[in-house]
Amino acid sequence: MKRFVIDATCYHPDALTGAGRLVYHLVDNLAAIDRENAYLVFGFAERFRPGLPENFRYQRIRPWGLLGPVAQEAARRSFLRKRVAHFKTDLVHCTLEMTPLYDEHTRVLFSLYDLARRNLQFSETVGRDLRTVLRTRLRYSSAKKADMIHTISHFSAELIHRRLHIDPARIRVIYPGVDPRFTPGPSDSSVLTRHGLHDGRYLLFVGEFGRQKNEEGLIKAFLSACNDRALPDGMQLALVGDPANLSDTARTLLDDPAGSGVKMLGRVSDDDLLHLYRGARALVLPSFDEGFGLPPAEAMACGTVPIVSNATSLPEVVGDAGLVVKPDKQAELTDAIVRVTNDDTLHEQLQARGRKRAERFSFSAMTRQLHALYCEMTDG
Repeated sequence: MKRFVIDATCYHPDALTGAGRLVYHLVDNLAAIDRENAYLVFGFAERFRPGLPENFRYQRIRPWGLLGPVAQEAARRSFLRKRVAHFKTDLVHCTLEMTPLYDEHTRVLFSLYDLARRNLQFSETVGRDLRTVLRTRLRYSSAKKADMIHTISHFSAELIHRRLHIDPARIRVIYPGVDPRFTPGPSDSSVLTRHGLHDGRYLLFVGEFGRQKNEEGLIKAFLSACNDRALPDGMQLALVGDPANLSDTARTLLDDPAGSGVKMLGRVSDDDLLHLYRGARALVLPSFDEGFGLPPAEAMACGTVPIVSNATSLPEVVGDAGLVVKPDKQAELTDAIVRVTNDDTLHEQLQARGRKRAERFSFSAMTRQLHALYCEMTDG
């Protein structure tokens, strides 16, 4: 029997991120396929998943003092080092931040999804305060001390190799999955009505504003199409994300007369998101940087056409199942929006390709590959 420790501190059930979803489904699927090895899952959430088998244990850790990033990181590192020092641990999987353990008997797998924090757009939107700079340097310098790096796209793998000078043999690409709830089907009209939308009469954006998602470019492209009367009357742009993070520049754009067609939905539940995907004419994500780009994969699984930028990993995710544009070329984005909205034949072709392409992104496949990697790293 081997002992595996999984860092689930990125899991916050009330504010799920991509990393949080990944670790939740990883543990959920591991519980279904492995009843032989022992697992310790730890995090800040009061509870994780009910009904875990006997070989799984969840332990909540509590940061010292105020619940700030520094206190959380200190608590996480302290717990891991004490755990490894007092108990035989074969492997630690760090799922968001890396912790060097300096223990010859314990292997460390680090999930490094991208190098977004090193991009210019990140510092422009998030800022370069001391804590952000130090966290960025710590994350990437510590990555070099991991025994193996797990990343989620071949684009990210190549970038990690070139910029961090990590041997490609120590980097493994394993695609993340799409939540199985995201499937094709009719949208729930009551959900759309609650959000002020109509089936097939809106474009959808899903993401964290101010994180290189290029929402300003998207709003400009949509307003341009509206002002040129290139979209059907009543067409809307629905933005899913925390409105507090929307930039002042983006807010100013909404003062345009056509800005009334932009709907700020805030954060939504996964149940609502399913029907928002299903009812959208297209998902538009013109990001400057993505480690993977989960919303386009979720959209394709729901039968929704993605329009994405040609930056970083997005073309790898979408393939020929969507339209790909340059993120800094507003005219290209406007044209793609107009084409998908008005060309039914193109729309149907891309829908069919997207449903097929989404089949390659499953949490069960991701878990099987990560479990095999755990075993590979601890054999011998």
